[in-house]
Amino acid sequence: MNTKVVRAILNTKEDIFRDIAISTTASLEEAHAAIALAFELKPGQMASFYRTDTEWNQGDEIPLMAMDPAAGPSMADLRVGDVLGATGQRLLMVYDFLEMWSFLVEFVRDEKEEVPEPSLVFSYGKRPATAPELHYNDGAEGGFSDEDDLDDDDELGFDEEDLADGYSSSEDW
Repeated sequence: MNTKVVRAILNTKEDIFRDIAISTTASLEEAHAAIALAFELKPGQMASFYRTDTEWNQGDEIPLMAMDPAAGPSMADLRVGDVLGATGQRLLMVYDFLEMWSFLVEFVRDEKEEVPEPSLVFSYGKRPATAPELHYNDGAEGGFSDEDDLDDDDELGFDEEDLADGYSSSEDW
């Protein structure tokens, strides 16, 4: 099989994703452009993929353009079939470093038909007008998670336990 279907999931609480059929020989640079197009994002923005584990913890960066060749490969150097060609292979993608669109990208299945160009094969959910706020896993470096994992601190950094212990921001001085 020379075509893979990968799923790009917008990192948000709502289910918003796109399935894209892409050749195994396409570069990650082509995959990044296909994801941006599938989500109708402004073309030509900087982006990076990040290697990840099964818990979506962020690993080594794969930049759009390698500023330092000794630091590792760029998107142009890696093929889709090498990094997203089998079950369990996943990447994180950040698109447009000012907006910070964040995607969870994973292998879905082999496609029977060859595709000359990347193509959108399934779309679910509507992309919001602005990039959703990023949320990270507690205790995991660089991993992503739902907002529910964040501490329930108030705006001053006190949680309900602090207030029960006699701390209060509403005392009259």
